[in-house]
Amino acid sequence: MKQPRALKVPLAATISAALMATLLPLAPANAAPTATSTTEIAQTVSVDSAVQIAAKKIQRNPSKTDVFVNKKYPLSPKKYAPKTVAVKGTNVRLKSSAATAYSKMVKAAAKDGVHIRAVSGYRSYARQAELYNYYTRIYGQSYASKISAVPGTSEHQTGLAIDVGNRNSECGLQACFANTPVGKWVAKNAHKYGFILRYPKGQESVTGYSYEPWHFRYLGTSLAKSYKNSGAKTLEAYYGVAGSKSKDTSTKKSKGTAKTTANLNMRSGAGTNNRVLLTIPRGKSVQLTGSKKSGWYEVRYSSKTGWVSGKYLSNVSMPSTPKKKESSKDNKSKSTQAKSAKTTANLNMRAGVGTGHRVVLTIPRGKQVTITGSKKSGWYPVKYSGKSGWVSGQYLNNFSNSAPKSNSQKQKSSPKSSTKKTVANLNMRSGAGTNHRVVLTIPKGKKVTLTGSKKSGWYEVKYSSKTGWVSGKYLR
Repeated sequence: MKQPRALKVPLAATISAALMATLLPLAPANAAPTATSTTEIAQTVSVDSAVQIAAKKIQRNPSKTDVFVNKKYPLSPKKYAPKTVAVKGTNVRLKSSAATAYSKMVKAAAKDGVHIRAVSGYRSYARQAELYNYYTRIYGQSYASKISAVPGTSEHQTGLAIDVGNRNSECGLQACFANTPVGKWVAKNAHKYGFILRYPKGQESVTGYSYEPWHFRYLGTSLAKSYKNSGAKTLEAYYGVAGSKSKDTSTKKSKGTAKTTANLNMRSGAGTNNRVLLTIPRGKSVQLTGSKKSGWYEVRYSSKTGWVSGKYLSNVSMPSTPKKKESSKDNKSKSTQAKSAKTTANLNMRAGVGTGHRVVLTIPRGKQVTITGSKKSGWYPVKYSGKSGWVSGQYLNNFSNSAPKSNSQKQKSSPKSSTKKTVANLNMRSGAGTNHRVVLTIPKGKKVTLTGSKKSGWYEVKYSSKTGWVSGKYLR
């Protein structure tokens, strides 16, 4: 039977879970880089000059293909609406230039046996407002701001951003998409057709948003290739506005000192692909903050904090920093003493520590979970509904030394589960609402077991060893 219209197209198939990037803008560095090694000079020309040129020509006109937009660089006007066309064979809309380039990319991928599916493209100011407000209601503003953009700051509103997926919907809008055939192909080839991966892994602190291997931004082939060749990891870095880290580290206490053995570039990050903040003259003393990475030191000089190559430092004096035993004890006591906690929002349980891991299930707001071990990087190992995984500690409260009641104990105080039949082929979803991903489709006339939970007309049910949510409209 044809699937009920109300459940035909899941909201998750039309939106991206995390939409836009944010960062405090900084003026581009004006000083030309100087160095004493041939390698340093060559890399400065190929990497930093490209970044600095782009920074001087940052585009703010929303009608232009190379427009730069994030939360600190909103569209002007904020309710800007471009002319769009439908991507061939889909309901997804993009600007004409982006749509044409995308179609070429799809054809090229098909020749390699890879089939790309368009998931989401242009979104109006009003639609973006609906999504942002929805996530805010569900998760709270803090978390919503990490996965959704304030209207007027969304790349999708330009008509130049597209979310892609596999034809079979495998790992749709999830981090695991990166390891699928389509995910691997677009990551490697998209720039050839004018698209770049907008929110790469490991750059969350720069973009301000979760890793999105499915979100690509159209810049045009010339600029996309320039971006790729520049070595910049984010569009913020390419345009020279990715310098918030240097502000954060300016207050770090000095851990030691060193002297420069040459005119030495201080950069915004560890590596020659990062922009030059200033050039420290030869023979000058710099303060070491204590951070070291791949042969680079974080230093402070002339009120600026940044990174320099250790090859051009002498008299390095940086005492080793002992581990903070007190903080580790505090973490251990908190995580091991507490046996349970409650969720403060609909909370994703993941297979590992961090949002890069797949979602095991979504725990409803206000539910009690069992803490099974020690806290790690702000995440707790928990057990809920027979499943084990990790959840962010930001969305837990009411830590208790008593474990939640077992199923046998609960049965004493709660009514026995009942069953109902489906009146149509019915989607079981990971949460209460059509915006949640489809777990499986239950055939018409099948019996499902009700777990007892009900929310906004949706029932939590169990079918074929899977637990999820279905609309009560299609049960009797």
